[in-house]
Amino acid sequence: MTGHSASPGWQENPLMTIGVGVLGTGFMGHTWGEVAQRHASGTHLAAVAGGRRAAQLASDYDVPLSPSFEALLARGDVDLVVLATPPDGHRDQAIAAARAGKHVLVEKPMTATVAEAAEMVDAADAAAIRLGVVSQHRFRGAPVSAKRAIQAGRLGRLRMARITGGEVGWWDMDSRGDMWKKDPKIQTAYASWAAHACDLLRWMLGRQAVRAFGQAVSYSGFVPNESAMVTYTFEDGTMADVWMTYELPAPGLGSGLQYLLVGSEAMLTLDVYGQVQLSSAAGWEVIFEQEPFDPLDAVDPKRLQAYARQLEDVVAAIQARRDPLVSGREGLLTTEMLEAAERSFASGEAVDLPLGASTAPR
Repeated sequence: MTGHSASPGWQENPLMTIGVGVLGTGFMGHTWGEVAQRHASGTHLAAVAGGRRAAQLASDYDVPLSPSFEALLARGDVDLVVLATPPDGHRDQAIAAARAGKHVLVEKPMTATVAEAAEMVDAADAAAIRLGVVSQHRFRGAPVSAKRAIQAGRLGRLRMARITGGEVGWWDMDSRGDMWKKDPKIQTAYASWAAHACDLLRWMLGRQAVRAFGQAVSYSGFVPNESAMVTYTFEDGTMADVWMTYELPAPGLGSGLQYLLVGSEAMLTLDVYGQVQLSSAAGWEVIFEQEPFDPLDAVDPKRLQAYARQLEDVVAAIQARRDPLVSGREGLLTTEMLEAAERSFASGEAVDLPLGASTAPR
C-alpha cells in the first residue's frame, strides 16, 4: 500500500496523537478502547459506536457516542477505526472505512474467505490507507522470545511443528457475551482459535503453507466442528500438525495455545501464556516466562501490553507510510490457511494452496 489517510490533523502535525474510533463495544471493543485511551503511545479514543454497551463505554471514557457506523466514519477527529465486531461484517465495514479515508485495524479472524480478504486489501490500496489485522500474540513476550531463538539459528533447520489448543469448554463465551460464536455462519470454531494459531505458525516458520488436510467434528453438539485436527505442509517441506478442541474434560491440558517446534539441532516449546523452553543434549532450559495475566479482564494492564504494542506499530506505519507488521496481506495469508482447512473438512480431501488469485505476495 502507498500513501496514507487524508486526515488533515495528522498530516499537518505528526506529533498529534491518532484519534481512534472503535466499532463494537463488547469485550474486545472495551479492550481496544482502554488501549487507545490509556496504554498505547500516540493514540487517544475519539469515539465509539455499535453494540448494546456503547453508551456505557462512551460514558466510561468520556468520549462521544456515535449513533451509527456511518456517523463514526464522518467524524473528522477519527483517523483510525478498530473493527471489534463479529467477522461476518468485517469486509463491508473495512471497505466503507477505507473509502472514508480512515485507517483500519480489524479484529481476528480477518474474514471468512480469501476472496473477501483480497477485497479488503484492494480497498485499502485504492484509498491509500493502512490496513492491519489483530494478532497481538506477535507482540507478546513469549512468542517474541521463541521467534528470536529461531532467527538466531538455535534450532537449526526447522522440520516439524505441533500446535495444541485444548480447552475445557467455551469458558469465555458467557462471561464475554459472545454467544454469536455458536453460529458458524458468523465465525467457525476453527477460525476463532486458528486465526491466532496459524498466524503465529506462519510468522515463526517464515514460510507459507502449500497443502492442508483436516477433519473436524463436534462430540457434544454444542458448537459445530469444535474439535479439529489439521496437517499443513509448507513450501520447504516443513510439516505442522494442528489440534484444536473445546471438548476436553477437566482439568484440561494447560493453556489453549501451545507449540512444539522441532529443528535439526534442537527443539523449542512455547506456551503463549507461559514458558518458552529450548532443548539441548543436557535437557531443557527455560529461556523466557510470560508474566501471568487475567484473560477475562478487559483492562488488565499486563494483558494489554501486547495490544498496545500492536496499536503503536499501526501508528508508526501510518507515520512512516509503510504496512503494519501484521498487514492486510498478512491477514490474507492466514485466512487462506483457515479457508483451506474448512474446505478440507467439507470435502474429506487435501486442499492445495494458494486457493486462487491473491494480492498477497507468497
